[in-house]
Amino acid sequence: MPVAPPVVTAPPKPARGFSTLLLMAAALAAGVGIAYVFLRPTPAPPAAAHTPAPGETPQPIEATASGDPKPGEPQWPSDPTLFTQATPSAKPSAAPPADTAARGTVSPRSVEDVVSSAIPAVVLVDTTEGRGTGFFVSNDTVITNAHVVEGATYVTLRGGAGDQTPAMVTSRNTDLDLAVLHVSKAKAGQPVLPLGSSTDVRAGQEIVAIGSPMGLQNTVTRGIVSSLRRVGQVTLIQTDAAINPGNSGGPLLDHSGRVVAVATMKLTGQAESLGFGVAAEHVRAMLDGSAPASSGRRMVDSMNSTPASDPDADRNDATEGYERFISEAAKKADQIDRSWETLVGQCLSGRGPSSHGDRDWFAIWEGFDDGKVSAGCSDYYSDLKAAALKFRRLMSDAADSARRAGVYPGQARDIRHQYRLDSPDW
Repeated sequence: MPVAPPVVTAPPKPARGFSTLLLMAAALAAGVGIAYVFLRPTPAPPAAAHTPAPGETPQPIEATASGDPKPGEPQWPSDPTLFTQATPSAKPSAAPPADTAARGTVSPRSVEDVVSSAIPAVVLVDTTEGRGTGFFVSNDTVITNAHVVEGATYVTLRGGAGDQTPAMVTSRNTDLDLAVLHVSKAKAGQPVLPLGSSTDVRAGQEIVAIGSPMGLQNTVTRGIVSSLRRVGQVTLIQTDAAINPGNSGGPLLDHSGRVVAVATMKLTGQAESLGFGVAAEHVRAMLDGSAPASSGRRMVDSMNSTPASDPDADRNDATEGYERFISEAAKKADQIDRSWETLVGQCLSGRGPSSHGDRDWFAIWEGFDDGKVSAGCSDYYSDLKAAALKFRRLMSDAADSARRAGVYPGQARDIRHQYRLDSPDW
């Protein structure tokens, strides 16, 4: 269902004096009523206006448009990521939990700071069959790979200081290659790692891997995100960071110290620097019980039987989808143009500010002085400003989604210029 657009009311005309009031009162008495209804965000220029008496609150003018779209009228797309549904990053399997609700406010840190704060939360997972890595997400819960604890019910967790803690395997999903371990004797103040999301990950960004390759505990490597991949219903983050036996189950961290993926495998043979991690949203789904039931099929088997996606085809699809979005946005921008022209003509004495973008009304968020709007037009301007700021937010979200989907910046800019919708703000 499309989100109902914000409402913009039309500006009242300046007061015309006492004689005008008498004339209008007579007209009203003769049965000529004015319907006070709210316009959509982009009303047509006003045809008539109620003249407010001194101290009276200005009212919206008569309008023939309703709040519902006319049959066949294009809808303003309310979901700026609708064109990226084919990309792995556009459809996380679970909603962000409380621990990531404010992740947008987390500041990047140096690699040294990320590693020093993360290492106390990372453990070596020791079983009778082998070793892997895990990390605490709460003081009594550890995440690792399903293949690390395959066939085990109890494991031993070894901290960097040599401490040992028994843990029980409480949940295992081979399709996701994830397992949840429970520590019965939780330590107060146990450091934990926050979960991020693949929706915040972009190809080319640097990530850090911490693990125990060949039993060498707390080994740190770093690399970049090579790509986002989709295998069945699983989102994988591909990286060139060194992923070796013993790294399995360890965290892949961004520069804010958030886990964006869990190291799961490395392709061997002629391929080099092809490591993969299961996206963090699948960990969240395991923890809250929303992950699909495991079919018993191992991740590596799914990887070998699933054709690799074509990055160029995915990029072309995303580019076409972005242009569709911009095309619909341009129709809404044309409507806002008309409201802006009304504001400039009636409330700014015909002298509107200039903008750094393709539309004059982009000046609304570029430092336009609200005090220049005449007092009788304040309600109209307030509603117009709300519509413009919503437009700005949707355009910014769409630009971010396009970047994550792999749309080339130059292509996105050319598309926006074509529809007169480019701005430094996105």
